[in-house]
Amino acid sequence: MNKLLLSISLFAATVAMAQTQTKVTGVAKNAATGEEVYNLTVRLGGVVVNDAAITDRIGYFQFVDVPDGVYKLQIYGVGYDPYEKEITIIGQAVLDLGDIKLTFNPNTAEVGIITLTDDELSDDESTTASNSGLLQSSRDVFARVSAYELGSYWFKPRGLDNKYNDVMFNGVRMNKMDNGRATFNNWGGLNDVTRRPDELTYGIEPSNYAFGDLGGVTNFDTRPSTMRKGVSLAYSSTNRSYRNRVMATYNTGLMNNGWAFMVSGSRRWAEEGIIEGTSYDAYAYYLGIEKKFNEHHTLNFTSFGAPTRRTTGSPNTQEVVDMKGIYYNSYWGWQDGEKRNERIKKTFEPVNMLTHHWNINNKSKLTTTLSYQFGKESGSRLDWFNANNPSPTYYGNMPSYYLFDRDNINGTPTAFQQANHDRVLGQWQNGEISQLNWGKLYRANSYSKDGHAVYWLTADVNEDRTATAYTNFQTELAPNIDFTLAASYQNTRSKLYREIQDLLGADYVWNTDDFNTLVDNGTSRYYRYNILDTRGDSERDKIRKGEKQEYYYEINRDYADLYSQTKVKSKLLDVTIGMKAAYTSFYRDGKFQNEMYKDSSYGKSKTYDFWDFGVKSNFLLKLDGRNFVQANVMYQTEAPTSDEIFPNARMNDVTVEGIESAKIFSSDLSYVLRAPRIKARATAFYTRTKDEIEKSFGYIDGTGDESRLFVSEVTTGVGKEYLGTELAIEAQVLPVLTISAVASIGQYVYKDNPSYNLYSDDYGVQGIPYKNFGVAYMKNYKVASGPQSGFSLSAEYRDPKFWWVGVSGNYLMNNYVDPAPYRRTLGFLTNSNGSVVDNVTEEGLREVLKQEKFSDEFMLNVNLGKTFRIGKYSAGISGTVNNVLNNKNYVTGGFEQMRIGNYSNAIDKNYQRMFGPKMFYGMGTTYFANVYFRF
Repeated sequence: MNKLLLSISLFAATVAMAQTQTKVTGVAKNAATGEEVYNLTVRLGGVVVNDAAITDRIGYFQFVDVPDGVYKLQIYGVGYDPYEKEITIIGQAVLDLGDIKLTFNPNTAEVGIITLTDDELSDDESTTASNSGLLQSSRDVFARVSAYELGSYWFKPRGLDNKYNDVMFNGVRMNKMDNGRATFNNWGGLNDVTRRPDELTYGIEPSNYAFGDLGGVTNFDTRPSTMRKGVSLAYSSTNRSYRNRVMATYNTGLMNNGWAFMVSGSRRWAEEGIIEGTSYDAYAYYLGIEKKFNEHHTLNFTSFGAPTRRTTGSPNTQEVVDMKGIYYNSYWGWQDGEKRNERIKKTFEPVNMLTHHWNINNKSKLTTTLSYQFGKESGSRLDWFNANNPSPTYYGNMPSYYLFDRDNINGTPTAFQQANHDRVLGQWQNGEISQLNWGKLYRANSYSKDGHAVYWLTADVNEDRTATAYTNFQTELAPNIDFTLAASYQNTRSKLYREIQDLLGADYVWNTDDFNTLVDNGTSRYYRYNILDTRGDSERDKIRKGEKQEYYYEINRDYADLYSQTKVKSKLLDVTIGMKAAYTSFYRDGKFQNEMYKDSSYGKSKTYDFWDFGVKSNFLLKLDGRNFVQANVMYQTEAPTSDEIFPNARMNDVTVEGIESAKIFSSDLSYVLRAPRIKARATAFYTRTKDEIEKSFGYIDGTGDESRLFVSEVTTGVGKEYLGTELAIEAQVLPVLTISAVASIGQYVYKDNPSYNLYSDDYGVQGIPYKNFGVAYMKNYKVASGPQSGFSLSAEYRDPKFWWVGVSGNYLMNNYVDPAPYRRTLGFLTNSNGSVVDNVTEEGLREVLKQEKFSDEFMLNVNLGKTFRIGKYSAGISGTVNNVLNNKNYVTGGFEQMRIGNYSNAIDKNYQRMFGPKMFYGMGTTYFANVYFRF
């Protein structure tokens, strides 16, 4: 019997040891002062332990009953750099981590992960949107400084457009199908939700959620249990797009019954922003409901949205800036004593998600999300029928127009011409004709005898319905091998149409094309936009407020991908290999039958299918605990967007021949130093793209036959090269003083000469949907991606009493105008009979084809603030002033107008001034001040 009892005891002890539950403890301290830090969030980021702890008055935290395994210890909170460390638990009763030294950092006081300002959001008029805001939360020195300092001046790391950044919520990709970009307005103002992403990768580094693109992956985990518990209130004041912001958040945290609830809301508004005649009004909401059933299963429901209404500013030529300054906006005018802007952007596309987290065991987990997004975005503008363009900046309303003389190119203007120029210049300068005249537009409509609108306000509307299923499996195949398998399916049905918003006193709008006529039974009339309109003759083609006009169609897209990644770890070298396979299909379904394109405008188009693949690898050589060498290599193909497949989708479903997936190769090599007081990185990178497609709309004067065409311009076979270096160092020279220096030196150029195509109704009348103009000689022109080189030097003092002040100097170089491709085709030099124009000279040609370079500029920034502890509460105040020296010469970007379509016009200085590049200027001195209170 004694032997039996002994055997049972030994067996029970063995089982108990095999299932050890460990207590993990530690104390958080300020690295500079040694003082304990209160109210920080501590998390063991493993597959089972997900509850967070909060440091107490003496900085102490603990976790109990932690199973054996490998965990990522994470500590973060207001005013401190995030801390991460991998810990291993095997058979211990207590694991005491001792003192954990944390670095005080004011930049974590009250700034969300998405610092992309509303001024940088991509508009129809702007191609200068910055993507650097996605990098803010990274611990990488270069990524952080390029986001905070250089990024505020439209600097883009590695010159990449933000369509190359994958933004995800719970694994679901938010990038749009039409242009590949994420619409940040959909969660703008939800800083408490997007403050710290679950994952943020830079460049082509490996991701646990997706294959990723050139700009990296940002994924947000929206579970309330992963965010700060308690109440947070904040108010901000700024002089940028909006003037005021209020935010409020309440989070229960994970309660004893397994439930967690979080709500967050904000409002941002301005009666007028820094740009004349612009307004802003945006709300945002978030609801998170989480239920943790047990240690294995958690279910999370997420709903968020941000109804936004804002008006925009105009890009301007240098002639306009010289007359009215950098804040001038041509889109507004006075009406009944109030400023009214014609360009109104409205966005509301709410997202609803259900996510299941399944911790299968202490080595494997499965995350699955179902998502549905709906809503619409629209942009309004003035339209007209058989009338003059009402814009103040229309070339016929500009002073330079009165000096232009086709028969006397670059000649001395006559006294009559000069007098007219001076008269109009004076009217511009005194404001008489420099803004929209709403009263004149209403009067024009009142003179219409049959009640049709001469001028009206219309809106281009996009209604998306997107359903997504995403699943992600992560496991540890062996102690040194991690494996990830992810799959997703997404279906998008997008309705696109033009809608009448305001008839400006008229009764209806004609649904006919006033630029092109046809002969019908011996009578000349306009082409009809929809010959399926079956109403009687008295009502046919009459479109009233709220109805669709000119175009109406759907784009249907199916997308599916499979992604796998394997990471093998050793003491000296970590190797990560990732692969993807993807399928994309598009088709257009026309709802209007355009009379000019009877056979290609109505009904379902051909379906365009694309099979894509990608492979990427990461090599991390660990020389020791402080010195690392990292290499990344990626090759992938990428399907075109819907805008690229159907360049003139508003009118027809015709696409250019030979459309195919883009090919992308990218690589980088880095040396990384992570010493206690010095962090540094030196990187060389190279990216090459091929077979991309670019598109734009506008007028061209003279395409070989002196005609004026409104066109959709499409270049195929576009290839670019991005080559450069990134250097960054951060040194804590004193416990309270940190110096940072960053340099990015890049050269981003076109490497291929693409094929050039024009879509125009002038060709449609002839039965030709588009016309090919051969090769556009774009090779070696600079890519217009903002400053290609940027430098920043900053110093930051962090006082032990929790206040700070920082100053940075930023220098931005090598920013170029976006070149108009048509000027680089032979059509630019050719008459209607195919002969070369007579007055071409080599010197003149070099001059008109030279790419304009904007001036290099210096910017000075200052930031300061203080955090407070009031019992168990925390509060803080902070402020940032950008461009302290009020430099108003900085051009963030610009583009050549495609209007100049022949050499004769290009060499005329007055014509050049009328149709010179349109530019986007920086804002001068701006500020952002914030105060918050948390408990």
